[in-house]
Amino acid sequence: MEAIEFRVSPDGNVYFKEGNKEEKRLTRFEKTICLEVIDIIESRFPGAWARLRTLYPEKGKTSAEKDKQFFKIIDRFIRCNFGEHDLLTPDIEHKILHFEEVRCPLRGGLCPDENIICKPQSLVRLSPAEKDVVTLYLYGYTFDQIASELNKAPSTVKVQLHNIKKKLGVKNCREIIKVMRYK
Repeated sequence: MEAIEFRVSPDGNVYFKEGNKEEKRLTRFEKTICLEVIDIIESRFPGAWARLRTLYPEKGKTSAEKDKQFFKIIDRFIRCNFGEHDLLTPDIEHKILHFEEVRCPLRGGLCPDENIICKPQSLVRLSPAEKDVVTLYLYGYTFDQIASELNKAPSTVKVQLHNIKKKLGVKNCREIIKVMRYK
């Protein structure tokens, strides 16, 4: 999936722009995007997925009815996390989500779904040792500097960063920084 930027229009519709293509309204017929977003929510944000499935349960057995309910899930997730039109970074890039601070009158303790659907908690669980390594890595430390600081072998640090990449579902160490700085 290319880089995607979402925005919510004043009339409440969700629009998206994929790469350099023209902006389009997001509908349930945008299968590629909808399936990708559903997969990300279900696999990485189980709390949000469970809550959204409760709010928007499947009402029928036909494919069209399921598509409608899944689209309601996608629409809500996008509105709560990507509604601003910032153009600084894409909202989704190589399956990495860049959450935005969406203006919502219910933020700050009034919304029962804050930190569940809005600003959801990720499934990624790092061990205490991996958290130490990634924290130093985010501060710009090299493998050798991290190893020295934590009294570990550089090869151990490399293995831990490799494991962190696998847990986050990213391809390289630069993407660790993109993902972890938003947690």
